[in-house]
Amino acid sequence: MSSTPVDLTGDEAAPGSAAGPPPISEAAAAEDATPPDRQEAGADDQVVGRHVWLVSGVVVVGAFMTQLDGALVNVGLATVAQDLGASLSTAQWIVSGYLLALVIGLPLCGWASRRIGAGSLWLWVLTGFTVTSALCAAAPDIGSLVAARAAQGFAGGLLLPAGQTIIAQVSGKKLMGRVMSTVGMALVLGPALGPTVGGLLIAHASWRWLFLVNIPVGVVGLWLGRRLIPRGDRAPGSNFDLTGFALIGVALPALTFAVSWSSDHHGRSLPLIAIPLLVGAVALAAFVRRGRRVQTPLLNTRLLTRRVFAAAAASSFLAGVIQFGALVIWALYFQLARGYDVVETGLAMIGFAAGAAVLPVAGRLTDRFGGGPVSLAGGLLTTVAFVPVALLPDGIDMIVIEGCLFVLGVGNALSVVPSSTAAYVAVEPAQLPDAVTMINVFLRLGGAVGAALLVTVLSWSAGTDVTAAGSTGSATFHAPFWCLCALSGLFVASASWLVASTGRPARR
Repeated sequence: MSSTPVDLTGDEAAPGSAAGPPPISEAAAAEDATPPDRQEAGADDQVVGRHVWLVSGVVVVGAFMTQLDGALVNVGLATVAQDLGASLSTAQWIVSGYLLALVIGLPLCGWASRRIGAGSLWLWVLTGFTVTSALCAAAPDIGSLVAARAAQGFAGGLLLPAGQTIIAQVSGKKLMGRVMSTVGMALVLGPALGPTVGGLLIAHASWRWLFLVNIPVGVVGLWLGRRLIPRGDRAPGSNFDLTGFALIGVALPALTFAVSWSSDHHGRSLPLIAIPLLVGAVALAAFVRRGRRVQTPLLNTRLLTRRVFAAAAASSFLAGVIQFGALVIWALYFQLARGYDVVETGLAMIGFAAGAAVLPVAGRLTDRFGGGPVSLAGGLLTTVAFVPVALLPDGIDMIVIEGCLFVLGVGNALSVVPSSTAAYVAVEPAQLPDAVTMINVFLRLGGAVGAALLVTVLSWSAGTDVTAAGSTGSATFHAPFWCLCALSGLFVASASWLVASTGRPARR
């Protein structure tokens, strides 16, 4: 094997190697030589080229790594704390540090994609994620592990949106839903499979394998990415908005910390929740205001003045609230109301994963009818899925539960990817890095809010900290499931706004 250094910028091919892939603009134009008459036809008549599928397949490797990793580590916290001689509250920073670093890194994706190209950025952060996974696995003490996890989270925050930017650029608007659904599979299946895989690794290997599993996947992803991923167009003159980064770097971690603290303390210690919440809200408002006033902001928040993009962003936020909130509540239901262990809980979620398998169909429907109508249908299905379980009695048959989970999986598949795709289709190609980054911010914040809100509602319903109590009856879960019904109703309203906004002239 050649020892020539890896060229992550894509300026020129390494000596003795094949020329690198074409710039994204060329790859998108080529579309694997789709005939002109098919280019003029509707999306239903177009064929996704082999190159586009290969690129999206490689990107999914990175997306799945980040989504699975979070779910894996959550399962192993107690084991890690015991092995490294740390308290559980200290070990919790393995998760919290990762999440806070992730939301700090996430807003940088738009600027970095413009600066060095989305493909080059993806290769760099996949390298970083793989290396930091090795550092996590080799950590000799809890402090080293928390530091390595924070570095891993920073890379993970950039990896998913960089990959989505690549897919959006190579697919083009008419095929974006179909191709973006491949990443959607990683977004859905990673959290669903994580508890089962993590439980098996803890039971039959070591907690260090929670991180070691990333290394071969990352190496394969880098090997394929070097050969297939377009490096992307670069705009070296893009100035870095340091003030904007400082504002968003305060806003997102503060808001994330506030909602996480609310979940951990179930509404108690109000000042410790209100202070970071207020600081985060003020910093976020200042960031949005700055984005509309300066010429080269960190993120082009002016996109939010477009009706379609604003509606899609609201839908994405609510989709994140519902997806992550529902996954947390269902996991707690199986463990606390039915007495399942972690592996059994993961296996019980098979209905959700099976329903999510319709994602390729959701992508095709999005290309044909638009993201608004498809996400509206998904919201209605999600609402239908929550009503029966909001009334569930003790000892309800698992067939009924799996049926509800299947419908929820279908509804989720028809909600998350179509609503985000609607946002990406509504902007110009040069604005995609900003659009993808902002939608991911909304999804991440929605996920944090959903998990915190639903756990808090569950504790209020039980009148105690149910996670500490160790068990509870099915009736305790009625309130959080009714809350999910109400949230699904809000999503239906947001998706209806998206439908009404689609087709209106975009504001430039």
